[in-house]
Amino acid sequence: MAPQQKIEFRKERDFSSTLGDSLKFLKQNFKPFFGSIILIVGPIILLTSITYAYMQSSILSSTQGNVSPFSGDYFLNLGTTFFLSMLANILLCAVVYNYMGLYYEKPFGEQITVSEVGKRVWNNIGRLIASVVTFTIVAIVVFFVVALICIGIGGAMGVGGAIVIGLTIFAGMAILGPVLFYVVPAGFFVVVRDDVFIFTALGKVKRYLSGNFWWTWLIMVVAFIGLGILQTIFNLPATVMVIMSTFSRLREVSEGVDAQATSSIWLIVFYTLGMFLSTCTYSISHLICAFNFMSHEEKHEGQGLLSRIDEIK
Repeated sequence: MAPQQKIEFRKERDFSSTLGDSLKFLKQNFKPFFGSIILIVGPIILLTSITYAYMQSSILSSTQGNVSPFSGDYFLNLGTTFFLSMLANILLCAVVYNYMGLYYEKPFGEQITVSEVGKRVWNNIGRLIASVVTFTIVAIVVFFVVALICIGIGGAMGVGGAIVIGLTIFAGMAILGPVLFYVVPAGFFVVVRDDVFIFTALGKVKRYLSGNFWWTWLIMVVAFIGLGILQTIFNLPATVMVIMSTFSRLREVSEGVDAQATSSIWLIVFYTLGMFLSTCTYSISHLICAFNFMSHEEKHEGQGLLSRIDEIK
């Protein structure tokens, strides 16, 4: 068996090598990589998973008891879940991209420790949080403006025009959606790596995307399908339990045993486990986006090729 070699970041990649190098990176760094995620991001992911699971369990219990689930507690749980989820994703992004930075800088085979990753995350987390918050606010404003414009045009054109606009939006999202889900994480990768703000980073990602649109679209679609299958498997126990609870009681109340409470506890456990594992799998999509960006960068800049020529000299 040939010895493992360090993955070259500055390298042009095709479809298969982009996915292949992402999986190879995971194989080489599985324990320290996911160990860093679990120890640094894990507590926030766990809190997010618990609040989400509790909210879903409360909704199911309310609907079974013919009580409106949309109470003050529901909106409090929703807001808490959203805040924790955003924080977990920011930390996950920071851990993945800072770990990649350490892998690039350190000699191959030298151990990357959790404390090293945590120190780098702490050093640049402020810029990343500011970038995420700014981008989110701008994205929400743009979304509402575009939505209002589409509603206005659709209303002026009547039912037929509304259908045409709806189909156009659907087609546009099918084409642009996968690429947008690449552009944003790749932008945050540049924020962490180059210490720039989000709009400078997005400008660089967009510039390098020229000529690589459809390959990127295909890579992201395949990645979504693969990760979607994984996340479906992780959430399958909770989904099965929800279906069973919806159509029949898991147990009858007998001898003072509260079957509904027992069911809710297990539902929370399954939802928590499923969401925890699903959130961790997002790290794979971050890796794919980073390797795809570095391939585009090398294609335009050729720095990796120049450095290898210098080494030969």
